[in-house]
Amino acid sequence: MDYQMIEASIRSGFSSWTKVTSLNSGGCRVRLPFWDGAGDPIDLAVSIDAGRITIDDTGSIAGLLFSLGLDETSSPAFKLLNDLRRTHGLEIDFDNGLVKTSVTEDRIFAGISEMAKVVLAIHTVVPHIRVTPRRLMSLGPRLKSKIATRYRELKILKLVHRSYKLAGATVPAWPIDYHWTVGRNGSSYNVNVVAADLLVSDPFAKAYKIAAMSVDAREQLQSSNGILRIVYEAEEDNTQSLEAADFLRCHSSELDYRVFDLRRHDE
Repeated sequence: MDYQMIEASIRSGFSSWTKVTSLNSGGCRVRLPFWDGAGDPIDLAVSIDAGRITIDDTGSIAGLLFSLGLDETSSPAFKLLNDLRRTHGLEIDFDNGLVKTSVTEDRIFAGISEMAKVVLAIHTVVPHIRVTPRRLMSLGPRLKSKIATRYRELKILKLVHRSYKLAGATVPAWPIDYHWTVGRNGSSYNVNVVAADLLVSDPFAKAYKIAAMSVDAREQLQSSNGILRIVYEAEEDNTQSLEAADFLRCHSSELDYRVFDLRRHDE
């Protein structure tokens, strides 16, 4: 079955309120007659993959969970998504941030219907989920302890503020692991150190939080004459850990922070 036949099958199965549009990359977009909480239309993408038809949510579910701070796998919203995944036989593609399903040609209508039910359920229920507020935790407690040991050996641990909070444009209290003020030639500047422990199962989550913090708190740092230092620890035989470290280092200049690899004595 080619894409024209897929489109024809979709158009015949849904009302005129559902729009089907061809995509330049192949496949088509199915625009449902519903909108999310932000007023944007809800789309599904349909493509042919290895002889089967794949339907995905175009990342709308991941975007919703992330915007509400409910993207952790332990959150009640993600648990709801996981229950729906099992019930409807869906797949969560963590690498691309997609929820998708694969069906045969004769089940296009059923596949789109099932995916639409899940997307609409998530967008309807998740914004109303109430969770107990919790303190924004440090980005790297294990690495933080190693840094404290170094500071203690240098006899400067008592001179710094621990668990300092840095205000951002939207987040009121970003966690800073170590903070101190340096005076020099009649002027002073503030040093903020964040521990990025990349020896975890999802090192990119840590790296992304740091990137978000540097953007959100940039104005506050500039107005207070502050600098941001990121101390990280990666693992040589862990590809994701090294890639997350490269991500932090690559974007350090444009995001106005300095990076220090704890394994490198020169840093």
